[in-house]
This record gives sequence, C-alpha cells and structure tokens, in this order.
Amino acid sequence: MSSSTYDLVLYGATGFTGSIAAQYLATHPQQPKIAFAGRNEAKIRSVIDKLTNVSFERAQSIGVILATSEDHESLKRMAISTKMIINMVGPYAKYGGYELAKVAAEAGIGYVDLTGESSLYQRIAQDLHSLAKSTKAIIVPSSGFDSMPFDLTTYLAVQALRQVTNGQADVDYALCGYHIHGTASGGTIASAVNEAKVAEIGFTDAYQLGPKRGTQQAQVVRSRFLPQFRRYGAYTLFTPHNTGIVNRSWGLLEEATDEHRYGNEFKYLEGYVTSSYVGAFIVSTIMTLIAYLLSHFAWFGEWISKKVPQGTGPSMERQLKGFANVRTLAVARDGRTKALATFQVKGDPGYLKTAVFISEMALTIALEKNRLPALAQQGGVLTPATAGGQVLAERLSQYGDVKIQAKDVSTSADISKECP
Repeated sequence: MSSSTYDLVLYGATGFTGSIAAQYLATHPQQPKIAFAGRNEAKIRSVIDKLTNVSFERAQSIGVILATSEDHESLKRMAISTKMIINMVGPYAKYGGYELAKVAAEAGIGYVDLTGESSLYQRIAQDLHSLAKSTKAIIVPSSGFDSMPFDLTTYLAVQALRQVTNGQADVDYALCGYHIHGTASGGTIASAVNEAKVAEIGFTDAYQLGPKRGTQQAQVVRSRFLPQFRRYGAYTLFTPHNTGIVNRSWGLLEEATDEHRYGNEFKYLEGYVTSSYVGAFIVSTIMTLIAYLLSHFAWFGEWISKKVPQGTGPSMERQLKGFANVRTLAVARDGRTKALATFQVKGDPGYLKTAVFISEMALTIALEKNRLPALAQQGGVLTPATAGGQVLAERLSQYGDVKIQAKDVSTSADISKECP
C-alpha cells in the first residue's frame, strides 16, 4: 500500500450502521487518519457534527469525500487517497459493491464490506482474486456479523487443535453454535431481498464461494445437537453464506499449503441455539419457508422490506441489551482430539457490534500490515480468518470489547462447562 492521505475512508457514513462506525472510528484510541465519504456533503458534515466525545481538533481532522457508485471517477479518486475503504452502502449488488471492490483491487488498497449476498461475493471472488493478488490489495467482503465470528472462531478452534497435536491432526469438522439477541438490520433484510431477485436463497452448494471443492454436501439439518451449549441448533438464513465463507478460508489455506490449513476432509456445520429439538426443527422450517417465499414471490420481499426499512434501526438503549455468544468446536479425525473457540460480545450484533467488527477488520489491514498472515501479505479476495487471523482476534479483544478464547477440550466430559 502506497503512502496515502488517510488510513481509511468510511464510505456510507450517513447510514444507520455507518454512523455507528463513524462514532467508533472517530473515538478509537489509535486515532487513525480517517475520512467520511458519500454523495451528500451536508449529510456527511452533519454526521461529524453529531459525534460525541470528540475534540474540536479531531472533528476538524476528519476528511469529507464526495463519491458515488454512479460516478466511477469519484470512486477512483477516493481509492487513491487512502489505504483502506470501508463500504457501508448496501445492498451491495444494487449500489456498486462490485465496482468499488474492483477499484480497490486495481489501486492495491484494502476493502471491506458487510455483504451477505452470496452471488455478489462469488462474482468478486472469481473476478478480482487474481487482480488483487497482482496489486497486493486485501479485499475482505462479509466482515460484519456476516460472517466474521463464525469464520474467526473456526480458524481459532482449528489452530488450538493443531497446537495440541503439533500440527499433525487433520480436522474432521468444525461445529459452530451461536446464541444471539438482536435485530436483523434493514440493510440485512434489503440485501436478502435483493439477493432473492438474482439467485435462489437456499443451501445448494457448500463451496459456492471457495477456490476449490471438498467433501461436504450442502444439507439442511433442521435440528442439530450442540454439545458446547447442550442445546439443539437450527438452520437459518445465515447458514449457506457462513458455510461458504468458512469453506473459502479452508480452500485458500489448502491451496497455499499454509501451516494453518484445516485438512482435506474438513467440514463446517452450524446451528442457531434453541430451547429443544422440536424448537430447532420449528425455527429451521420457518427459515426455509422464508427463503422459499423470498425466492419465488416478489410481494413477500416488498412486504418484509416495509416492516424494517433500510436506514433505520433500534434505539441505542435497545442495542445495548443485545449480545452474541458464538462457540465453535473443532474435532480431529480421530474423534477424540477437540478444541473450542468462543466469541462473546455485549451489544446488538446486527448494528452496534457489526460496526465494531468491520472497523477492526479495516484497522487490522490498514495499521497492522506487517503482522498479518502470509495469505494477507500476498493479497487477494480473502476472509476475516485468512486476512486477519490471530491479529484480528487480538484487536477485537483489545479495542472491540470482545471476549475471545480458544482451548483444548479433548478430555472434557461436558464441553458446555468449558465456556467462559
């Protein structure tokens, strides 16, 4: 990355989640050089004026950049001014996510976004990976709650397992369970509706986003036991995309014969924590029905979009009551060697904390370049795990108030009791 005016530019700072990221970045202890970008200068300056606990000098130092997906040259000017772009303007397929990722790849800078749109991610990965490697650009879509906690805990659990066996054990599977309290953002819903217009929403290919194929079959399991919670987990609309991201991490590491690779037979499984076997079955059935309705009936997407309009969100009081508890169990092929990674955070994971996740992913790339994993040094379309790895985990713990732990649980009689 060449010398730049800014460490990062936040594109879409005037949106609901974008304004949360703006506050986080403006008050970050490291005081990165930042700019806010968008199509409306007055709205951007209003975001700056509303920042709290920010000195006059700090507020004055925040740059204002006019850029829009409708003006390609404005995107290029934005890219050459910075080391990193955070794209908060979604739905990404609709509002130029591919075009901005391409501009970043051409400029050799970093790029992160919050997309959960698998068809867009697939296009970015297929079209831009080689380009990004040639310029050493680090492109990391899906750096929010979709799908950072799932990808990162899988990576950390696998590394803890490999450490126990001195790197000798291949992983059979990683089983992720997650318990959350929060609200699906208007942007997430808009992205799901937009995705349904161009692709079937469902679990049809476990390797849709990856560079290579493995042995895992795409399968909707309506009730799955999660020993780390001693509860049953359900299939959700997150499952296909999360699986694709984790399997991209697997594929990238396998192709590079990286020392952190997961093994040829690796499979990723997940479940949303429910109260019982029947509860998980019911939730899974509802989720598959929603996916079917979104994919086959346009009126349903329009109706659900009106229920949670894009650009809106819950009060801060309500956001502070949210939480996410993600636990991923990695099991070696011998069936006995096991490791558990946990990721716990207070605050709504869909709004308040997703802004933290994407901000720390961006700052990891912009400020910690020399400490990044080998794949990140090479550039490409990467994942939170392959771009940030342990460095990202450390930053989330230090700055993002995320409690992260990974440990050997091979001898544990009750894995749920091993969780903090």
